[in-house]
Amino acid sequence: MTLECPRLLPAAVICDDVYLAARLSCAVSKRGYYLPVMDGPRMSRDDREAEAARRNNAIARFQVVNVLLGGLPDDAAAAMRALLPQKLLRDVKDDHVSDLILDDLMFWAEPLTWGKERIGEGLLTALYQRRMIVFEDEPSPVRSVEGPSGHLVVCEMGEPLSEVIAANYAFALGAGLHLIDPVDESEAHALLEDFYSIDAPGANPAAIREMLGAKLRELCGNIKPPKEGSLTFISKHLPFGIGFPELPSTHLFQYPDLGIAVLNGFAAEQKGRRGTNVAVVVDPEKVRAPEIEAAKTLLPKRSIFLRGYSGKTATVRNVSDMLELFPYDLLIFATHCGDADGFRETYKFEDSEGIDRTLVVDLAIGVADTDDPDMLRVSQFMRFHSLDGVDWTDPVAKAKLHVGTAIADFMKLHKDGDDARVDQEAIPRVLGSAAMAMADSNLLIFSRSLAMDGNPVIINNACVSWRELASRFTFGNARAYIGTLYSVSDMEAEAVVVRLLDKEFGKCLPHALWNAQRVVYGKDDGRRPYVATGVYTQKLRATQEAVPLRLLQLLTSARAEWEAKRKKQMKFAEGSKRLDAICDYYEQEVKGLRERWFQGARDTHADGL
Repeated sequence: MTLECPRLLPAAVICDDVYLAARLSCAVSKRGYYLPVMDGPRMSRDDREAEAARRNNAIARFQVVNVLLGGLPDDAAAAMRALLPQKLLRDVKDDHVSDLILDDLMFWAEPLTWGKERIGEGLLTALYQRRMIVFEDEPSPVRSVEGPSGHLVVCEMGEPLSEVIAANYAFALGAGLHLIDPVDESEAHALLEDFYSIDAPGANPAAIREMLGAKLRELCGNIKPPKEGSLTFISKHLPFGIGFPELPSTHLFQYPDLGIAVLNGFAAEQKGRRGTNVAVVVDPEKVRAPEIEAAKTLLPKRSIFLRGYSGKTATVRNVSDMLELFPYDLLIFATHCGDADGFRETYKFEDSEGIDRTLVVDLAIGVADTDDPDMLRVSQFMRFHSLDGVDWTDPVAKAKLHVGTAIADFMKLHKDGDDARVDQEAIPRVLGSAAMAMADSNLLIFSRSLAMDGNPVIINNACVSWRELASRFTFGNARAYIGTLYSVSDMEAEAVVVRLLDKEFGKCLPHALWNAQRVVYGKDDGRRPYVATGVYTQKLRATQEAVPLRLLQLLTSARAEWEAKRKKQMKFAEGSKRLDAICDYYEQEVKGLRERWFQGARDTHADGL
């Protein structure tokens, strides 16, 4: 059954009170529409301003009439009020919810009484029955909810607000909902490591794949997959869809920012929205990449403007600047990905509680050149290894450890340049660094805004690129991400990408990927290295657009904005160099675009390479 993207309700809920969020969902939701629900900005984070801005930007992507704020700490509510127009805001408490009910039948119907666990199943039941929901201190029933569309949402428990979002997502798609027990974090990491090691010397890949698929299916409990249907998995770490190869599936991460990820995906597919009209391909020529040559042929035929970074032009600097500053809709990587080597460093310091601490961290380094030949731009990926001798990935031992202010104090020391390091040793692998090989060095991907605050689709053929990078790119507002769980050959990569860009173009991405892998690997072969992330109804599609003109307008506007920022920051020499580099980037982009496209009459839908 083909799923259609639901429309968006002109309202959004920003709420940290899970029970209030559920009741607001009942009052405001409408069949065939999606009600955006998000948690509030996490004000304890160092990037608290960005937390509020990300929610504001997500809301700005569709025409909202009301933003309902409820159950937020004072500082989080104040941060949202500072960004959102006051005429849109409405503070809501539980005793105000009934005032929002528009459905007369719901207003007079007897509410559904539910316990304070398994909230998602109770909420979806109430939504389908058009009843309000009330929560009491009693056990919740354990029962999956069926939906009419043939789609099933499987949500891992452990983050209650993710259940509320899952229920709203399912209701909008006419889907069912099945909740599964949370997977122990150490077990989840071990399973992911098994995927990472499938192709290790002496391993039996087929046997390992079969074992891992069976384990993932087992962790889903007594799930009843819909016949000839489809699946969305909402989980903390694991790609559960690998355990259900008979059905197309996609994945969403329950934390952080599940609500923003769902809204980004649905907003991009609303009627009248532009398509994936600008594509970028990256090939540092570290591996044979015939899929890039295929993309260069197929995409322009669909009137998609194409830019390429190949060979020596695919440097860390060029690609990292493009990732953040260029307004692309589709990005295709072809290179090697893997955990980089680095250093294990030991720090000893006294925290602000007066406790002597020993913190061990692993560091991977990425290096990019700058316009100054005597200066390099250095980025680093840091992973906590242990605190006071307790392994950071051991949930049992960690639960007994008093962390207190140790991590916050260390980060402040590190930021201020205070060197409390007492030891350093080289290590062959920094777990989770997921570095992608560029022409000159390793590119480290961080959770930062992408594509000039856009919502691109990313296809990453780099081996083992799903495990870490799916969540980082999603946090950076990628609306869809397709990556691999283990190694793929160049022939496989070409076959899958060609299928996605050709025969499967215009279909829901998870279904397109499922079809592509069935064709490439065979229906009965257990090899399924590619995993889809994002809401199910997203598509690769092109729309009519004067692309070079739009790019010129966007890049010119960005140049002016960054020039204004530079003028304000000129007295702060330390931060001005990055601003200088960004302003130079946009100056060169505008200049190059004008020279290429506006020196005479040209076809505005031609190949942009």
